[in-house]
Amino acid sequence: MELAPLKLKETLHPHKEYEAKYNELVGIDQHKEDLLTTLLLFFEKDAIDKWKKRHHAKGITFVDKVLHKSPLILLSGEVGCGKTALANSIATPLAKKLDAQVRSFETPSDIRGGGHVGELSARITLAFHQVKAQQNGKPAIFVIDEADDLATSRDQMQAHHEDRAGVNVLIKEIDALEKDKANIAVIIITNRFTSIDPAVIRRASLQLKFERPNSDSIREVFKNILNGVKYEDATLDKLVKVCTDKKIPFSYSDLTNRIGRQAVMRAFSQDQPFGVEILKEIAKETEPSPLIIDTKVQ
Repeated sequence: MELAPLKLKETLHPHKEYEAKYNELVGIDQHKEDLLTTLLLFFEKDAIDKWKKRHHAKGITFVDKVLHKSPLILLSGEVGCGKTALANSIATPLAKKLDAQVRSFETPSDIRGGGHVGELSARITLAFHQVKAQQNGKPAIFVIDEADDLATSRDQMQAHHEDRAGVNVLIKEIDALEKDKANIAVIIITNRFTSIDPAVIRRASLQLKFERPNSDSIREVFKNILNGVKYEDATLDKLVKVCTDKKIPFSYSDLTNRIGRQAVMRAFSQDQPFGVEILKEIAKETEPSPLIIDTKVQ
């Protein structure tokens, strides 16, 4: 099947805009550290060997088994909790650690195409080939968002032949990257972990689950929002309590894009200072976005 080139979004890192986005991701510090470490180990081919020589000169068989060079990373969990923002911005801190330029690529929203026979498989293959052709020898990260569209479990009753074929091709392309030792890491993002094919999950060198923030993370988000504003710790505690008293927890994007942004708009419209009190007022009025029920289709 003859296809026109896909419109992959390509970014060269380090990049100031993505550095700012990465720094704005508060409350998920462990996920940031785990993802960055995994990518460093993947791209710094001799890093683990240097570590072993320093601490385990005689070698440890288990280390060689578990720290394999799989290019696949899987991010799953709730909407609005930082998965996509982290995947799209991680290349900038990675580039700084590697002291090298890193290219990132993102799949287009129409990756599935028009539903023609064989089109999905052809577009997946084309996407990987374009990334290989455009990386120019530099370390590259290929981000596949909304992976439910490409990696749905082949065991699901409603899985169409085209979907099964697409998963087969996706697995084949990931395996080819590992076999060829291509300098390309693949980050797959999904809101529904249980819908992803087990063969895809098994290939992941790292799986990170993103959940809605607890009270400590909520406090960190508001501290970031209130940077430059004077407030008492006791008033911040009351704001956090308003948020945690909700039946459904807020997502990170609820806190920043809904409560934080709306509070700024109200402070402006009422010509009053922006601070904890107006955030608390908006938080009381705002209902958290609905939870995603991640259940496997039988």
